[in-house]
Amino acid sequence: MTKSLLSSFVTGTRALLVAQLIACVGAVALAGWTLGVTNQVLRERNRLQERVIQLEEAMAASGVIPPASTAVVATSTQGDAAYPGSLANAREPGADTGTSDSASAATGAGRQNIGNVINSLLGPAPPLRVVVLHVRADADFAAAEKIARELQSGDVHALINVMTASDQRPSGYAYFDGRQSRAAADIVARFHDLARQQQVAQWSAQLRGTALPARDEYTADRLDIVLPPLPPPPPPPVIETPAATIAPPQP
Repeated sequence: MTKSLLSSFVTGTRALLVAQLIACVGAVALAGWTLGVTNQVLRERNRLQERVIQLEEAMAASGVIPPASTAVVATSTQGDAAYPGSLANAREPGADTGTSDSASAATGAGRQNIGNVINSLLGPAPPLRVVVLHVRADADFAAAEKIARELQSGDVHALINVMTASDQRPSGYAYFDGRQSRAAADIVARFHDLARQQQVAQWSAQLRGTALPARDEYTADRLDIVLPPLPPPPPPPVIETPAATIAPPQP
């Protein structure tokens, strides 16, 4: 009787272990299949986003304002070339020359101590307070100034930096804290809306976002937007004056 009960217990235990093993193998196989499908979907999404960006750039080049869209964000592993230009020559909206006080303050705010490092890991992300618009030429400053005035508020301060002719950085935006992805995308989306209101098609197209490590003047509360060039204004129309007619002499 005791031996039969023990044998039944051992048999039941073995069956339970076999069932658990089969369930574990099935769960692992399902997880692997799900991971493969997810990776494939992500690759398809990235290809579609790249295609959307190409189409919007082509539309903007033709003067067509693209519709509203979600910003594309990617993590960059590039070196110094990935960082936007410095604030040394940045100007505030309405200022003609000189460097703003906010630019000087942002340049000196890059030093971090141990407390800042711990806060960057455990604490909330600092709010984005400085937005730098990088334009390609002085002729683009006026359009950027109109948008910057609407973009800045009590918490956000906008600056405009005119890039040199030799600066060939690609268009896009960069933020310097991985936790700022959502806040940076919101500000860029607002910038696109303002560009559409100003009928600036080239600045309405979707921009690629890049997350870069904070260093020196590139602090966690700063957002840089590198803008594509604007086409030159059309030449003024030529007004043709009718040729003067000479009346024949009276007899």
